[in-house]
Amino acid sequence: MSYAIIKRNTYYDSVTLMIVTSEITKIPGVKEASICMGTELNKELLVDSGLSNPDTENATANDLIIAFETSDSSVKDTVLKTVEGLLKKKTESAGSSAVAPVSLKTGLAASPNANLAIISVPGRYAYIEAQKALLYGLNVMLFSDNVSLEEEKMLKTYASKKGLLMMGPDCGTSIINNKGLCFANEIRKGKIGVIGASGTGLQEVTVLVDRYGGGVTQAIGVGGRDLSDEIGGIMMLDVLESLKKDSETEVILLLSKQPSQSVANKIITAAENCSKPVVICFMGNNESMINRKNLFFVSTLEKAALKCLELIGIMPDIALEDLSFSDEYAKKLLPEQKYVKGLFCGGTLCSEAKHIFHNCLAEAAKVKDSDEKLLISKGHTFLDLGDDMFTVGKPHPMIDPTVRNARIVQEAKNSETAVILLDFVIGYGSNEDPVGVALKAIEEAKAVSTNIVIVAYVCGSDNDHQGLQKQKDKLTTSGVIIADSNAQAARIAAEVIRRKKL
Repeated sequence: MSYAIIKRNTYYDSVTLMIVTSEITKIPGVKEASICMGTELNKELLVDSGLSNPDTENATANDLIIAFETSDSSVKDTVLKTVEGLLKKKTESAGSSAVAPVSLKTGLAASPNANLAIISVPGRYAYIEAQKALLYGLNVMLFSDNVSLEEEKMLKTYASKKGLLMMGPDCGTSIINNKGLCFANEIRKGKIGVIGASGTGLQEVTVLVDRYGGGVTQAIGVGGRDLSDEIGGIMMLDVLESLKKDSETEVILLLSKQPSQSVANKIITAAENCSKPVVICFMGNNESMINRKNLFFVSTLEKAALKCLELIGIMPDIALEDLSFSDEYAKKLLPEQKYVKGLFCGGTLCSEAKHIFHNCLAEAAKVKDSDEKLLISKGHTFLDLGDDMFTVGKPHPMIDPTVRNARIVQEAKNSETAVILLDFVIGYGSNEDPVGVALKAIEEAKAVSTNIVIVAYVCGSDNDHQGLQKQKDKLTTSGVIIADSNAQAARIAAEVIRRKKL
């Protein structure tokens, strides 16, 4: 039996609704659920999932839809009370018992000293709301995606002229004045300024810096398309200029997937004119670049963090890496078990692991890209399960790992799978217990394939509320190999495959 309740003119952001949906699906008797706004895309997804009816079809983008399917009619009241409780808790945690502002204008009236707007609305409205915020003189962090390149360029051009930050679209991580925004970790204050086009890339370098005794002044996410030809690095260049002048920042790190050569040249030229040391990590493609003057080129997130620490005088006491233990796992593999399946929540973590694996094993030229859904993977495969192609109508796996959990079991059933490589990201915005909710899938995978090797890395700091060590301990108890960094996890996976061939 399907139910759909419409609450008119009731708005909640997509992240909140994804979390609520995740909780509702845990209620015994609930087969399918979707708590969402009545956008056209969401209504199409409700049709696809069989949760649509005339009421949902008539809902508007300003209406909240509570749709679910259950074989037990008595569950209805439980679902509605749970949704109401979770949304009430969210409203209260926002810090106000008064009526929440319904617009930027009323929000500013309530908080006239605010200077930052975090925007998470459907893409079709995101540009207009970001434009309003900039006109009000607010810095903007635009979590929303589906904003056109033309709109992004107009927003960033205007923000640049006004001396404002325009982070995003699709900006998931920033740490400003020691406060984490959206997906971020508890990182100590320090001397390193980070500018990143990626989310989990920013998280990885900042947690590694924190782990080895350093800290950050600011970590600014500029959005994945900032270094595209169309945008031209507008915001990265602006933030670089700001960090040049910041007396607390001693070293600057620029982080991005490989930009076009013309944009890369523009960024490098600007960095070269900086009086401070600048570390540049254009993921995976910096091996041929030669360090010069104040510029230091690195190819991985791990190397970026360590280089920044070195430049501020911190030399971590890291033991020489010994991966010989991989031999005992390699010897247990069956002849047909020969491939690594990387199943990632973080896109940049996936890219780094794939690059490192490629360098460790020549045969990794066969590594598959996630440019298709790869419902049945072939060969060595590295998938970003947070990519839009996997998350349409579903929560991001950092919030609700249901999609990734199913894929863990699926890959374990593949007789050719030797190693499953996983990342777990904790901190603000992430699942309250990402390892805990994956343990059932991990145990099932090990039951299906008793020789399979599972390697994992937990991206987080000691001060994150989920408890970094608690997360690691759960994995260790389940027989999972724990890596000290995402890069090391990739090297362990490669070493298992290499030793199997010896």
